[in-house]
Amino acid sequence: MSAENKPQTFERRGTTVTFHNRDLAHTRVREYFHGPVRQLEAVIPNYSGTRRGELIVLPWEQIGTLGALNPRDQAMIEAVAHTKTIRDLDPIRMREACLRCDAEHGIDDEVVAQARRLVDKDDEDKAMVRLSFIAELTRECGIERGDPLMMRTNTKTLMDLMGGKSGRSKIDLDLLIERVMIFAAERTNSTVAEVKTYLDPLVGMLTPFGNVTAPGEPKENGFLYLQHTDLIQFRQEVDDYQPQVREELLPQVALIITAADECIGYINERLGVLNGMLGSLADMFDQNKGAIERLETLRRDIGYGLDGWADMIQLWREAHRGREAIGGDRAMERAISRIAGYAPRIPIRELNPEHSILTKTTKFETAGLKMVQQMHNWENDRPDYELKARVERANRRLAGEAEGEE
Repeated sequence: MSAENKPQTFERRGTTVTFHNRDLAHTRVREYFHGPVRQLEAVIPNYSGTRRGELIVLPWEQIGTLGALNPRDQAMIEAVAHTKTIRDLDPIRMREACLRCDAEHGIDDEVVAQARRLVDKDDEDKAMVRLSFIAELTRECGIERGDPLMMRTNTKTLMDLMGGKSGRSKIDLDLLIERVMIFAAERTNSTVAEVKTYLDPLVGMLTPFGNVTAPGEPKENGFLYLQHTDLIQFRQEVDDYQPQVREELLPQVALIITAADECIGYINERLGVLNGMLGSLADMFDQNKGAIERLETLRRDIGYGLDGWADMIQLWREAHRGREAIGGDRAMERAISRIAGYAPRIPIRELNPEHSILTKTTKFETAGLKMVQQMHNWENDRPDYELKARVERANRRLAGEAEGEE
């Protein structure tokens, strides 16, 4: 998808649907309305028999007429056809549908086993994110109330308590959670019952991003987090391989790196917003601030920003592993050409909000987003203390000038 022909939004670009049939590689599904009637259409790039770079666009239900499909791919077509809204078509929900079809109709035992492992991993991630959320909330509570023990709490501490053999460990954990729930309720002028009800939805929204971590605490979960770090690694691998590429292919390598940088930068901006929200977990329980809606927007943006890259990275890694074999250099060149042709690009209105109707408030929020990103790096989880100190000094100076004017 070339930069000169970008769709306006992620929804118009469509969502990648994984098929085992190679002719349907990189297929996307998108929604449109014919009057009041909701329609789904498939966008298939470079389908067998077409010229390179062409797209086939056809009603979704007609995909099955293009050739013989295995039961898994047939199940995927039906799963998409049964969606009701555009939210059902976002990359996170499409991933869930693909895993479900793989687990139930996988073409071999290994595919089925892998899908079930990923489903189990998602469940484990949710449990770990919940623990890490409570641990960080405990730290916040300890800092505000001057409790040294609570200030030192981390996810490992809570796991040790949960694994304790004595009944006291269970009691201590319950008391700790109750105390931080009271703290969050007091911070947001809510009831403890309301805070507890809001906890699981917040955890569900945060799970794709992985554990809520303290500085220096490792993070190894959250499928969106792992996909993002994998994209960064892929970009580095392509850049490292660049000196070995024939001169004729250098423009294609540059296009791949540009596309990766575009997506990485777009995602990093959204992760800056997420860091700002995670800087004060207790405030997220204030339902008037709409934390769930803001997290849903971040999940949508980041999910779409990463959508389609997994196929590109798989193509690259498969070719890269066999590069020393006979013909391996030609396989690498074919992979580079294919990735350059299909590397996902960020749509115009998503990348450049100026193409949409903007308010002054939106511009201020964009500026604040960039400031948060500069003050806290999501990749290494280290705040930029020097910048933070300069901002605080500037704020104090402005406050003093304001008081002088009064």
